[in-house]
Amino acid sequence: MKERFSFQQYLSGESIRHIADSCQHLKNLRLYGVSLIDDDVIHVINKLGKQLTTLELDGTDLTDVAFSYLKNFAR
Repeated sequence: MKERFSFQQYLSGESIRHIADSCQHLKNLRLYGVSLIDDDVIHVINKLGKQLTTLELDGTDLTDVAFSYLKNFAR
């Protein structure tokens, strides 16, 4: 079974962290409309970056710091 979650918008940073912590076999994650969640995106990358085959981010106010963590995302 493929685990795939797609969230359109207005997902809180706490929810994003909960998904990363709870879905140990997650392969695809699409986050659309994200805003001001740099630390949460970094948490997702640190927690799931080696196993994710897809990580889509579309939003505003993601800083260079968050994007610098993409090097930990192997794809």
